Amino acid sequence: MTPIDLQQLYNQAWLFASTAHLGQQMKGSELPYTTHVAMVANELIFADRVETVGALEIALPAALLHDVLEDTPTTQAELADVFGTLVASTVGCLSKNLIVPFSEERYFQSIAAHSREAAAIKLCDRITNLQSAPSTWTHSKRASYLEESALILEALGPAHTYLRLRLSDAMTRYRLLYVIDSQH
Repeated sequence: MTPIDLQQLYNQAWLFASTAHLGQQMKGSELPYTTHVAMVANELIFADRVETVGALEIALPAALLHDVLEDTPTTQAELADVFGTLVASTVGCLSKNLIVPFSEERYFQSIAAHSREAAAIKLCDRITNLQSAPSTWTHSKRASYLEESALILEALGPAHTYLRLRLSDAMTRYRLLYVIDSQH
């Protein structure tokens, strides 16, 4: 069996995500959307150095691709053709638009049931998203985002101790900067 070249896999997934998200920007920013997916993958790589996130050959490309089914015309079949069914199903379980009818509870349960890789990616995604709040968000939107983060922490935190702590710290910082402070 040929060893997996994680650097090549990262680059392949990065180029696929960059092409799929071309022209998209992060909410409330002029930065390209791929800045977000790179930050999620970065969070995942560093987390794996402390405690395994599962199979990196699944988790790493799925982290870079985690929003392509939700935010672009890319299909799960296209992902499976390029990256295999395990990566495609991991990305699929992270895609809210594939949960019908949608409920946060069902969404988080399906991620937790899917795999350690999926749970780790969702934790990394939320840690990254809590680094700032879009300036267009109202205080109530910021507060509800923090509440949703608590649900993620409860549902997925048990999958990875290090990321649970990172998310808890990110929530504390976000609460201070964007929820409590924005009331004044």
